[in-house]
Amino acid sequence: RRCCGADSLSTPAHPPPAPMTTETRTAAAGPSRTAPVADPLEQKTLHIFVSRALQKILREAPKKYTELRKACIEVIEELKAVGDGQLPAEADLAAPSPTGPTPSAAQLQQAAAGAEAAAAVEAEEGGAGAEAAAILSPAPSGREPATPSFSSPDHDADPDGTAAAAARMALDDVAPVPGTDRYFVPLRLACESKLPRIMEVSLHCIQKIIAYGYVRGKVAGEKPFVDVVMETICSCKDEEDKEVQLQIVQAVNTAVTSAVTAVHDTTLLLAVKTCFYIYLVSKNGTIQKTANATLTQMLDVVFARLESPGASSMAQKDAFLVFRSLCKLSMKPLPEPLPADDSIELRSKLLSLQLLYSIIASSGERFRGGEKFVWAIRQYLCLSLLKNGVSPIPAILQLSLDIFVTLIKYFKAHLKSEIGVFFSNILLRILESSNSSGPQKRLTIQALRVLVAEPQLMVDLFLNYDCDLEGKGIFTSMCDGLSRLTLTLQALSETTEQDAQLKQLALETLVAIADSMVAWERDVKAEGAGAAVTPVGQRPPSIADSSSVSMVGPEPSPVHRGGGEAAGEAGQSPGGGEAGGEVTAVVASRESVDFEAMFHRKHEVHEGVIKFNMKPKRGIRYLREVCGLEDTPQAVARFLRETDGLDKRAVGDYLGEGEDFCKQVLYAYVDSIDFANLTFDQALRRFLTHFWLPGEAQKIDRMMEKFAERYCSQNEGVFANADTAYVLAYSLIMLNTDAHSSQIKKKMTQQEFVNMNRGINDSGDLPTPFLESLYQAITTNEIKIKEMMEHERRAAAASNDAARTSRSKLFNLESAIMVKESQELFKAKARKRAVYHSSRNVEHARPMFEACWCALLASWSTIMEERYDDAVPVELVALVMRGFANAVHIAAEFGMATERDAFVTMLAKYTYLDSGKTMGGRNIEAFKTILSLALTDGDHLGGAWAQVLKCLSEFQRLHMIGTGAKTDASIFFPAARAGANGAAGLPPPGAPGLVSPPSGRLTARQQSILIQPARVRNSSKDAEVEAVNSATMVDSVDVVAIDRIFSGSAQLNADAIVEFVTHLCAVSREELDAAGDPQVYSLQKIVEVAYYNMSRVRLVWARIWEVLSEFFAEVGQHPNLSIAMYAVDSLRQLATKFLEREELLNYQFQREFLKPFQDLMGAAKSVEVRDLILVCLGHMVQSRARSIRSGWSSLFGVLSLAAADPLSSVAKAGFDLARDTVREHFALIGDHHAEGVSCN
Repeated sequence: RRCCGADSLSTPAHPPPAPMTTETRTAAAGPSRTAPVADPLEQKTLHIFVSRALQKILREAPKKYTELRKACIEVIEELKAVGDGQLPAEADLAAPSPTGPTPSAAQLQQAAAGAEAAAAVEAEEGGAGAEAAAILSPAPSGREPATPSFSSPDHDADPDGTAAAAARMALDDVAPVPGTDRYFVPLRLACESKLPRIMEVSLHCIQKIIAYGYVRGKVAGEKPFVDVVMETICSCKDEEDKEVQLQIVQAVNTAVTSAVTAVHDTTLLLAVKTCFYIYLVSKNGTIQKTANATLTQMLDVVFARLESPGASSMAQKDAFLVFRSLCKLSMKPLPEPLPADDSIELRSKLLSLQLLYSIIASSGERFRGGEKFVWAIRQYLCLSLLKNGVSPIPAILQLSLDIFVTLIKYFKAHLKSEIGVFFSNILLRILESSNSSGPQKRLTIQALRVLVAEPQLMVDLFLNYDCDLEGKGIFTSMCDGLSRLTLTLQALSETTEQDAQLKQLALETLVAIADSMVAWERDVKAEGAGAAVTPVGQRPPSIADSSSVSMVGPEPSPVHRGGGEAAGEAGQSPGGGEAGGEVTAVVASRESVDFEAMFHRKHEVHEGVIKFNMKPKRGIRYLREVCGLEDTPQAVARFLRETDGLDKRAVGDYLGEGEDFCKQVLYAYVDSIDFANLTFDQALRRFLTHFWLPGEAQKIDRMMEKFAERYCSQNEGVFANADTAYVLAYSLIMLNTDAHSSQIKKKMTQQEFVNMNRGINDSGDLPTPFLESLYQAITTNEIKIKEMMEHERRAAAASNDAARTSRSKLFNLESAIMVKESQELFKAKARKRAVYHSSRNVEHARPMFEACWCALLASWSTIMEERYDDAVPVELVALVMRGFANAVHIAAEFGMATERDAFVTMLAKYTYLDSGKTMGGRNIEAFKTILSLALTDGDHLGGAWAQVLKCLSEFQRLHMIGTGAKTDASIFFPAARAGANGAAGLPPPGAPGLVSPPSGRLTARQQSILIQPARVRNSSKDAEVEAVNSATMVDSVDVVAIDRIFSGSAQLNADAIVEFVTHLCAVSREELDAAGDPQVYSLQKIVEVAYYNMSRVRLVWARIWEVLSEFFAEVGQHPNLSIAMYAVDSLRQLATKFLEREELLNYQFQREFLKPFQDLMGAAKSVEVRDLILVCLGHMVQSRARSIRSGWSSLFGVLSLAAADPLSSVAKAGFDLARDTVREHFALIGDHHAEGVSCN
């Protein structure tokens, strides 16, 4: 057997060409051609390789191979004649070509060792060569898209083609080393001998010749010499000897990766297919790994040439052809039933997907931005992903998802429509399907987790799909789908263990979403970003880019008008065919896009769709008033036709209404449908595809009347008039119901249908064959709307009693529908272009969180509500707590009060601090998370401080129980003091010991009062539970972190500190109002917080004191005298501290600060409280008289109230204080003498 072009390699009759010098060989790279001159060293090196190989071949070749032996002898004799009767010595070897020799087999094996060898098998296979050949041969397909033209290079590389033409001429015009073509004849014959040992020697020699750059120029017939050599090498691929296969792989790799040897076009494809073939048919695992590594290396070289400066059009064409061939290989269907893991079909698909992934992942800017390659991805790779993305074989699905994720990262700007279709129709439906297997769901979730780990990419997905008025909300649907997975009680996979793994993986992905949102928000703020979205040119943005790539979008529907993109024309493929969606150059613009408004508008439209499905007229009214739907029949008709999610029954009911406006909508709706050149039954099917016929005869009558009019106007001459079409349409609807209803036992016959329609064509008959064809079309193919077909498919898929094997078959059916629908969407979007946005505006995190917070909260709550604590791994609890913390951070940062309070409330609930339930590890972690949030996000907690502070109060109570401290009840209720808490030594209520010395510090006994916030439970069961919980809290929580919350209040911003104090006062009220079980913990903390924040600017302090003064005035009137007196003493401490600050003239801060004493003096009913107020003021006058300025006004106001007190003891105490004040500090009173006189 001879290879192609072998006849042209016979020994020429003319003498060899003149030797070629280095200078002339260099000049040959130019436009002009010069005669080649032999390089003596090159020629001698070639002679050494050939002579050694031919001598080995002669020794191994049997005598019956006369032609081979004769050719070898002739060449050897010729070489001896050149060398004066001796063969050349190896010492005369020249250096190899500039690229160096090809890697050895050992090096290739070492390179492949680290790579995945998923298809490496050792099993014997019969007929492997035939199967591999069938796989690698091109399969007949439908209409092939036009191949892009590569006649000219890229616009940014060698625009005039001079460099490319010169480079090609340099390789094609250089003649071979003299004699190479003659010396190749015996090597070719050796390859054709089918003797493994001889073939190995010959291939090794050929590989050496290629490595040294001696295969160049053209041979007889103007065919490139390298093409002839490659055909000879590749013709040996059927040989099963592993040494021969190894030599083939080495030789092919050397030729393709050489910078001297020009392997292009079909020869390059032949080389790739040869290595692919050897990988498939080889029975040796080492050869398979080597072939795999060689393929990877060759493709790296091919696509590296594409990215090199000045890349020629030939380099583009080579890359395109290889890429397209691999895509087609990956699309070849697998046989049924599914093949074994070591089958050639499966290994072929896996290898092609692996190579495609390698190309996409390592691609450069020319590949990612070139129109030709984007077109190829859209035409071939996207179709491959559709078919392989629903594969039940995990390895295929894994590779498909890896490619898809990589496409999103690098080609998202070019493939916006395709990404949206694949996401919504493949990935999310795998998650939702009850028939998809556990591994399919697991791999899909893992792919989603990889995507959401890229913060910018996740934000881009939200902006481009969830904020696209005409697109499906990918981000929202993904979060909802993952959340449903964690919440479902139905089996998700084959085993319970797999179900648990899937739920945990879904939880981890949702937490990763929150992680990415926080990371993105912090990164953007660190950059000082917040700029508007800006479109850029053709370069696809990286994940970190702050840009948007603009493409013309479709005309928006009426309900979206005003927020959608402008209309655009269909795009053209690089080869002239239609292939829309390509990136177009745009002018950079700083005009911002209000994504939040678009998101809310889309949400409003969704609400309108829901209302329409319930009450059509009410829904249309809502869409007009809220969503801006134009009040025209054409706009409403377009909305009914183009909006997803509408209930087809509701559409039919609305179109059939008798009101004038509804009739006009019906007419506009029907007029928007094209019935031209359709048969009557086809037109009726198209008409009834988008809605259900209503049940009322009058509504049906109006619809059929308009349908008939429209059909006849577009298909003149089919019927005599519209009445004929009207009657026939009614007949077909009746026939459809009769033929396909299970309730009708006696079916209408064909003759009865023909007879029923006689005389309807303007008193004439329609042709009988025409009516019979209509009868057959309707009875054999029921008229169904898309929603009905989808409902039937889901009903079949949801049959819970089906066996697992049948579920697999159901998913195959389901996946076929998914792929078909996706292909239809690809075609529908082929002429549409869109705008891809990539933003760094931090405000976009707000609508993102608004879209997903419910799903996050619901899924994370399942872990915290698990019945048994031991059933939840510790690391999973920590993961969920991180999610809660991230969610609270995002909600707090953007002022989303409802969302923030929801998460904090749930966290507080899961602490079990006041629930009567036994606490576990999860509850401790929830409390620690609350502490962390209070320390890190205190500025933005707002109303959530109430839950945080209440948890701190409950913790302190349990902490006191755990440490055996005394209770507040033993202090404030004398009856309780005789109990086991040992509080008998404390002063009774109203004792002067409650008043601190003038220094403002508390005595040791008073300090003991402030640290007794324990609550006594009535039932013994509660006491037992709290004893256990208190021990758990004491051992697990660091109280220093709690103290830092209050001491750190000085670092809160102005609004936050006011919120903090307000809610701290509210919690204190709850503690103090507990009947029989009061606490002073929060009251103590109020005093501490006031101390920490007294140094704030006076305007902020005035806001704080406005809250505190009202609180102290209220608590000072508490019915429990001990509590009231404690509040007055706390107020005295703060006043004494505040008076340390000097007040300038004409300011009134002291007066406002001391005003609570005046309010209490007038409102307090307790004599003890009034007496205590006078004692407190006396201490302040004695210790801080020199600091008092405007405070004299409030002090004399208190003394005036005391003078008017009906009790003489109070009046006398007030008079004594006033007399002593005037006597001792008269000079300090200043302008307040009149007030001092009046109180006396």
